[in-house]
Amino acid sequence: MTIRNQFKWTIIGIVIGLIFLWLSLRGIDIDSVFDSLATIKLLPALMTVVASLLFMLIKAWRWSVILGPVAPVKMPLLHSAAYIGTAANLMIAHSGEVLRSALVGRKSRIASSAILASIGLERVFDFMVVVTLFGILLIISPELPEYVTAAGFVALFMVIAGLIIILSLFFPSKTRRHFAMLIVRFLPEKFSEIIIAQLKRSLVGFSALGSASTLINTFLLSLLQWGFIIGAIWLSAIAVGYEATFSMVITVWILMVIGLTLPSSPAQLGTIQLAFTLGFSFSLNETQIPFAASVIYTCCVNIPYMVIGAICWFRSGGISVTPAAQ
Repeated sequence: MTIRNQFKWTIIGIVIGLIFLWLSLRGIDIDSVFDSLATIKLLPALMTVVASLLFMLIKAWRWSVILGPVAPVKMPLLHSAAYIGTAANLMIAHSGEVLRSALVGRKSRIASSAILASIGLERVFDFMVVVTLFGILLIISPELPEYVTAAGFVALFMVIAGLIIILSLFFPSKTRRHFAMLIVRFLPEKFSEIIIAQLKRSLVGFSALGSASTLINTFLLSLLQWGFIIGAIWLSAIAVGYEATFSMVITVWILMVIGLTLPSSPAQLGTIQLAFTLGFSFSLNETQIPFAASVIYTCCVNIPYMVIGAICWFRSGGISVTPAAQ
């Protein structure tokens, strides 16, 4: 990602974040928000931080399971790279995937393209969890707002699209052959050879698909991983004196995950706030408490990720965001 694209993506994210923040602030009594924050319960807030840290630990563990069939990678490297990538995403949306694949690729014997493919597989499992919990939400709360239902079907579409793309890489097709022919025809020979070689290397990143036990373990770890974030949402509400229901918490989480597929502002400001206010609004009339809970979440989850990610970045010595060909 060039500096120009980074700047453009950041500006788009800030605009979207400000719009979402404005929507979440409409009709809110700011004094009531400050009152809720002034009486914050310290223990639930600290537990929110702990839940966020456990999320990152399980995220790195899941990544090691996905990469296991490719090559063994040390857990500390994956843990550090996960923090760096998350911190980068919190500054410039979707920049962290390339960054952490490049970091691990430089410090291991795995091609960066294969690592990037493993991250794509992570996303498929993430949305599989969204679809699973969305199905549970439909059972326990059949009369959901239209925006929640729409978000659930968007996640289902992403799972199906992701699986189709992955499967198309494994099975020969006319489309793949035509694509390869176009690369060879319109690009210089050396450059086309590099691209085709990288595409072939990326298939290695999907090696986890060949093992049923790896797929099951990855899905279970995905459930556990996101369970900690769902817990962090619930604890954020507890911290401001409100005990949210399971349906409300799952709704906030689904809206948050779908909303973060869009460009977002630094620290996901606005996106998080709108997810909380919309997610709580179908069962809670007032919006002051959801907004206050979103502030707790931002301070106890996203801000620590940015700080820890920055520390891990400086300890790693820094790296170019462009993966090297291997």
